[in-house]
Amino acid sequence: MKKKKITWTVYHLWAWILLAWSLYRYFVKLPEWADELIFKPLVFVAPVVWYVRKIEKRQLTSLGITGKNLFTGIYIGLGFGLMFALEGLAANAIKYGKLEIMPSAVFGQYGMVLLLLLSLATAISEEILSRGFIFSRLLEKMKSLPKASIISTALFVLLHVPILVMSLKLQGMTLVLFFVTDVILGLANSLLYYNTRSLVAPVLVHLFWNMTVSLYL
Repeated sequence: MKKKKITWTVYHLWAWILLAWSLYRYFVKLPEWADELIFKPLVFVAPVVWYVRKIEKRQLTSLGITGKNLFTGIYIGLGFGLMFALEGLAANAIKYGKLEIMPSAVFGQYGMVLLLLLSLATAISEEILSRGFIFSRLLEKMKSLPKASIISTALFVLLHVPILVMSLKLQGMTLVLFFVTDVILGLANSLLYYNTRSLVAPVLVHLFWNMTVSLYL
């Protein structure tokens, strides 16, 4: 009896990545530098590269990894990144009832330079998966910007459940704020990717947000 061939789709790959990441977060406790510099790229990026090259037989430029519109992406990314930093300050004031800067333990352990590197690595891995791959493929299939943005953002938010619930064990208003800002970040970066066809702006915005979370929230 012949085995039925598995037809890989964006949803199949995303589900396997979510499962692998959830198991990793639950069972493995390593320093954050190992999570972000080694294991997240292996879990998030490596399967996407395999899918694009082996299944789709396309170039990695189809993920938005390109130098086109580089300076436009930088300008837009810095502008929107600052907006997200200000949003973080507002969320901080809501959370504590006043503006209170409380850097995370990671900042105290690694310092600003390494924290910046870790935040950049996180942004690159998550944007390659969520915008460069999932959003762009859903957009190609659905031909609808709103649908592709909403669905890819929902999948992006679900990818954060393992760390928000299992690792950080956030509760109450803090958990709500993280989910709300993740939704805003996902939708905004989908629009930025759609307009620039590059990951530069989404990665920069994501970097600003990661730093904001580490320093303010």
